[in-house]
Amino acid sequence: MQKKQFIVALDQGTSASRAVAVAPDGSIYAQKKISFCPTRTAEGFSEYDAQSLADSQLGVLNALLDEIGPQNVLSLAVTSQRSTVVLWDGRTGHPLAPVLTWEDGRAFAEANRAPISQEEVHTLTGLYKTPYFSAPKIAWCLRHIPQVRLALETGNLLAAPVASFLIWKMTKGKIFATDFTLAQRMLLLDIRTRNWSEKLCRAFAVDSSILPYVYPSVADYGFYEYNGISIPITVCTGDQQASVAFTQLSVGESLINYGTGAFLMYNAGPKESVFLPGLLTSLSVSRPDGSCDFLLEGPVNAAGSVFQWLNAQGISFVPQEIDRLCKESKNPIWFFPALGGLGAPYWDFALSPVAAGLSVLTRKEDWVAGAVRSVGFLLADIAAYLRVNGFSVSSPVRVSGGLSKIKELVQHQADLFQTEILLLRETESTVLGAARLAAEKAGWNVASWKPVVAEKVFPSVSEVEAAALYNRWKMFTVWCKEYPN
Repeated sequence: MQKKQFIVALDQGTSASRAVAVAPDGSIYAQKKISFCPTRTAEGFSEYDAQSLADSQLGVLNALLDEIGPQNVLSLAVTSQRSTVVLWDGRTGHPLAPVLTWEDGRAFAEANRAPISQEEVHTLTGLYKTPYFSAPKIAWCLRHIPQVRLALETGNLLAAPVASFLIWKMTKGKIFATDFTLAQRMLLLDIRTRNWSEKLCRAFAVDSSILPYVYPSVADYGFYEYNGISIPITVCTGDQQASVAFTQLSVGESLINYGTGAFLMYNAGPKESVFLPGLLTSLSVSRPDGSCDFLLEGPVNAAGSVFQWLNAQGISFVPQEIDRLCKESKNPIWFFPALGGLGAPYWDFALSPVAAGLSVLTRKEDWVAGAVRSVGFLLADIAAYLRVNGFSVSSPVRVSGGLSKIKELVQHQADLFQTEILLLRETESTVLGAARLAAEKAGWNVASWKPVVAEKVFPSVSEVEAAALYNRWKMFTVWCKEYPN
């Protein structure tokens, strides 16, 4: 009998570590997953323990390889959350600092202190000078953690995205590299030259010698040795770009990926001149020759984390209840989910969550319905901003990610956008996108690896009704931003 062959994709997300075996037809054959959430010890803090992070991801990988047999794996693809940064000793492999996640905002002062304007940062990186990208986080660690500073002085400090840390561990320190999509999130990469920028490194006081080599997303990232079998690692990329790769987003099309955060991605094509103040210009995954598209990206900081926050406040429910609770809501609250501030197009990190419309009759259902609507409203803000600036967010808009299972959210999005929504059947677009890239490199025929539309969702209200609802949201946001937090 011919041996089964698989691509194994690793996904180190904000809330879980996963390893997924993908068969030649693009189907998921087996997977392992473990919840792994950051700890939040103070307002604006969000961190992992680096060794626990590596143990969780390599643990699910090894468990999957034990199940399917490492000899049956052609290659590995590694994808991870972006902007989260790991600092470790390159000689011993020991972590030197907490892993500050993309949500962590403690480096606010370091971001403000950097002697470079927002406009210049946006022109060089496509991003903004905020504490949520890696450079200010590295600067904060250098300022506040003595062992990080000592490692720099002795030439042993390494700083890189999560996927790079995992690859370094998997290759036993032989490969210290990242791809363009993750390098960009460090806020130190010139996206035109695809090299570390001396100007940015000086501005954030980061020595470029501690940074990884930068490769295309599809490249040779070394080998993982397991039970005597050498498995090549051929893909490294950011999670949102992997999702876009799976959905095969064409120029002019839009995708929403709902997860811990939510992201509206608009494919602006291969031209480097697409910069829109208020949105990010992100690099798509890159082929071995380095070619890629440019994505206009609008991040919403809090999506799935809104529901985690509600549970932490004692408003208890499980995800499977959300649609029912929304339907049972008689008077949804107005909720401003500024958990860690607001992303695009506001970029205001001084704001806090606000709730309005509360009364003695407010119930759990109204909180949940208000939270669901808030995520849709923030994405509608991004779509409206794109449209005002001449970019057509038109039918159909594709949606994927774990929260796309919430029917009330997707319907609310269709109503606000006044567009057809294509709800993709496969919510695992991140791992399938990474696996697809590895499969192409391995020579597999991936023509059939296409996203399947599970449902087409159309607006259920008129354009006039949608505009009236959205205008109420806009008035509410103005009040939230003007009112002292």
